[in-house]
Amino acid sequence: MAHYFILIKDYLFHQAYLHKLNPWLFGIFYLLSKLLFLIFLGRAVKNLKQKQSFLPPLLFAALGYSLPYLYMIISGKNIPLWIFMVITLIYLFSGWSIYKKLREVR
Repeated sequence: MAHYFILIKDYLFHQAYLHKLNPWLFGIFYLLSKLLFLIFLGRAVKNLKQKQSFLPPLLFAALGYSLPYLYMIISGKNIPLWIFMVITLIYLFSGWSIYKKLREVR
């Protein structure tokens, strides 16, 4: 089992090297993005329930969610087109999901 973890780690680090990305920084951005997303989404729901403006926390939640992908788009080199398509699909699905959840809260 440890052999497979090493294979996966080596593959990911090799891909990061090919695209001039720091895998540790990407991982930190990824974990931080989930934390920021949950904090600001919770704040948006709280504001929505209190009939206050929920748009600023929602925009910060979207920005927090985008951190690792923005890092990859800005710093990465020779990134294939299909990666951009996957990121676009992630954004579209996430936006639809957040919209649906906020409609349920309202």
